[in-house]
Amino acid sequence: MNPTKKDPYQEVSESLESDTSPIVGSNIDSASSKNINNDENEFIEVTQDNTHKSVDTVEDSSTFSKLESDLLTEKDKSLRLQAELDNVRKRSSQEVLNAGKFAIEDFALNLLPVADSLEAALELKEQSSEQLKSGVELTLKQLEQTFERSGLKIINPKVSDKFDPNQHQAVSTLNGEEVDPIVSSGHIISVLQKGYFLAGRVLRPALVVVAA
Repeated sequence: MNPTKKDPYQEVSESLESDTSPIVGSNIDSASSKNINNDENEFIEVTQDNTHKSVDTVEDSSTFSKLESDLLTEKDKSLRLQAELDNVRKRSSQEVLNAGKFAIEDFALNLLPVADSLEAALELKEQSSEQLKSGVELTLKQLEQTFERSGLKIINPKVSDKFDPNQHQAVSTLNGEEVDPIVSSGHIISVLQKGYFLAGRVLRPALVVVAA
């Protein structure tokens, strides 16, 4: 018995229904959609990156402006401080000059009474040697008081005092056993001239003769 012959149109229809392969047009549409999505994602990433860069640039600019402002402020403070230091230096120098002038003025004022006493003594026509001596002694005492008020102190060593090179100046030496009374070596035999201190510093050493 012969097999039944199928209708060729029916075979084509069945073949089309059984074919599950993707349609070419659908593949193209799907690929295009993917490419568009990728392009959008890349655009978004580039936009976000540019946005971040713009924000960083703004922040850097703001930081630079603040640093520049702080630098100008510190520079202004430095200039003001320098000007103030210059003013202090000038005031100090002027005060030192004024102090020196006032010190000389005070010393001169203290000397005036001594000069007055000497002039008064010279005006006396008739006076004995004792009166002259007494007048000179009073004037010398007055002068020494003036020295003390001005910070001058007398260096007046005594015989047999130990020689002090910080206060005394030896003008000569003698054998201490040949003088009366005997003076030990390194001690003062006689004082030729008094010395003076001024504000704790030796203004003039006392001139002395020292035993060898």
